[in-house]
Amino acid sequence: MGYLLIIDMLPTYGLLFYVLVSVCVFALLHSLRKTSLDRRRLRFVTAATLVVSWICALFAALVYAMATPASQPDMSDFYVMYRPASLGVLLVLFLVQVGYGIRAIRR
Repeated sequence: MGYLLIIDMLPTYGLLFYVLVSVCVFALLHSLRKTSLDRRRLRFVTAATLVVSWICALFAALVYAMATPASQPDMSDFYVMYRPASLGVLLVLFLVQVGYGIRAIRR
């Protein structure tokens, strides 16, 4: 019975995981704006950070899509109803990170 709660909440945990990754990426990009790295290294670190963030966003979207059918029927209906909104949140968070990364490079 204890496993049922974990399976029901797995899509939410995936989204919360990406929110945590986003906070870490924003903190890293903010600290990069204040460093004295040369432009080439700054681009490399920013690009690597955004690639890792993109992979984490894909992971969160896959967890959301794959764990939804394994949930209880009422939770499954809830997750299916909010799938477009949750994927939109993932996309918006990533696009904001890209914009912040571009600002960090230009500083």
